[in-house]
Amino acid sequence: MNLPALTDSMHRPRGVPALLAALGLTMTAAVGCSASAETGEAEDTTVRVALVDAAPPSLPLLAEKNGDFADHGIDVTISSHPSTRITSFATSLGWEYDIVWGTPADVIAAASQGHDITVIAGAYVDSDERQQGQMYAAESGTVDSPTDLRGKRMAVPSLSGTLFLAVLTSLNRAGVDVDDVQLVEVPFSGMLGELDSGRVDAVATVQPYMGAVQAAGHRSLGDPFLSIDSPAVAGMWIAEREWAEKNPETVSSFVAALDSADWWASSHEQEARAFLSSALELLRKMAATAPLPDWDTSISPEALTPWIEAVAASGQIHGTLPKAEDLVAAPRKD
Repeated sequence: MNLPALTDSMHRPRGVPALLAALGLTMTAAVGCSASAETGEAEDTTVRVALVDAAPPSLPLLAEKNGDFADHGIDVTISSHPSTRITSFATSLGWEYDIVWGTPADVIAAASQGHDITVIAGAYVDSDERQQGQMYAAESGTVDSPTDLRGKRMAVPSLSGTLFLAVLTSLNRAGVDVDDVQLVEVPFSGMLGELDSGRVDAVATVQPYMGAVQAAGHRSLGDPFLSIDSPAVAGMWIAEREWAEKNPETVSSFVAALDSADWWASSHEQEARAFLSSALELLRKMAATAPLPDWDTSISPEALTPWIEAVAASGQIHGTLPKAEDLVAAPRKD
């Protein structure tokens, strides 16, 4: 991952960080290991974060570039991985990483497998206004709606995970038996070619690849994420429960830094797009047309409940599913 150099003109220190900067200090240097208000023990202000190379989990990259983590008194190291690594992130908590990106299906699966994790913040939401996923049918084909997918061949990025779960839910709600649709694995980057050639009848894709598929004239069959909920929380940040409970101030600082980066991006869209295009090695044309994710750190058990219900209905996970209220970290008491 190649990150462009930080330029001072993109960000100015605010409030206390500005005063510390004037004194030649950083928040971390001035505070050191902060003490938890609940336990009185020193908190760990050095945070190891893992995410995947995609736009929805990229907000920490913007926060790092703009100095938001330093402003909030934490020292964050970010590791970026291909999307295939996401299912193993939960197993790395506590020894390799402190906070990691997760999608609803993977978080629910990890918890059902006995990993004691907690959702500390939302990452982004999918809504009618800011759709991040879409199913498309070939422009020259006979598929006009999800009900027409019976007996057809549809490309998905993998046969597991959140987009796959959303596709299954969308088909079920359209009254289509999943066994009547041939779902095949195709990388996002190869879906347009498969659709153009007629090797598949439909695809399920996400931003920024959606723009190219739509521009080629293929027909939208709807956003599968919205079959789960509307709006739908489609990504989140998780931590090992014990670590989060020992470091509440650090967790709060991490979330506050993300909120600062989100605020900056909302008023500097072109700069944010240019940065993410380079950092994520996206084609500049794609980055220029795809809407920025609707980043949102708020989270509640109610937001996870529809996903747990969808997992239960899909039959993908056998055994006891977690309760939504047990997955989401309790709000801090000020």
